[in-house]
Amino acid sequence: MTALLEVRDLHLRFGGVKAVDGLSFEVREGEILAVIGPNGAGKTSAFNCISGFYRPTSGSISFDGRSIMRVLPSTITRRGMARTFQNLRLFKEMTVLDNVKTAMHANLREGIFDNLLHTPRYLRAEEACAREARGWLDFVGFEGDEQLFVTQLPYGEQRRVEIARALATSPKLLLLDEPAAGLNYGEKQGLMRLIRKIRDLGVGIVLIEHDMGLVMELAERIVVLNYGKEIADGTPAEIKANPIVIEAYLGAEDEEAAIDDTTLTQSVPIAADDERKGEQA
Repeated sequence: MTALLEVRDLHLRFGGVKAVDGLSFEVREGEILAVIGPNGAGKTSAFNCISGFYRPTSGSISFDGRSIMRVLPSTITRRGMARTFQNLRLFKEMTVLDNVKTAMHANLREGIFDNLLHTPRYLRAEEACAREARGWLDFVGFEGDEQLFVTQLPYGEQRRVEIARALATSPKLLLLDEPAAGLNYGEKQGLMRLIRKIRDLGVGIVLIEHDMGLVMELAERIVVLNYGKEIADGTPAEIKANPIVIEAYLGAEDEEAAIDDTTLTQSVPIAADDERKGEQA
């Protein structure tokens, strides 16, 4: 199967800091790939390069057969890639429904005249937009009041709204940056069911996640980064038994060490990343 996303020899520097150092991997349609690594490994920096928020120093990124190097994030989104962020980026002064609708407005065909005068075409387009937004809210399992401001929702429900908004762009590939952060056990179980449901639509999924129990249960393949370099790429079983991965997480010198239920099968607490400062989580 042809790769949906291809990253080849990707480099990103912040001054003398190598945030991403020769990263290569690919993602296929309908595949769940996890990107893991200790703090400062380069995970979010790689996401920012792929989604157009950072300009890579060198390398290549192809999406759906076309280069997206130095392409604007808005253009990448229109081509079929969506993402969520480690820190929620919902519009706080908008309702749940309007937050999801914003993802579709770029594709509406109404003009300035329609918007100013609220013509029948404008009303039909807005009605169709609202109907589709409600469909995505239903898809992600949102059961609250769509007319509430998003700040009035519990954190877990805000996560669902953010994912619904990403899906409303009709993506072929979805990037999820720590989607389980701040969720309780029950919410994480619901998140895993949702991600599999999205995968079943044929959408490729790449997630950064520090909850290793979730990663090992959910991901079909795992890429491990350390200091900006890829140190492993394989199935969950292969990653758990990889001595290089063990050393990166634990600093172990014993090559016979194994990742057990106290390391890569449990949650790993982390501090919030600072995306702009060369902290390359």
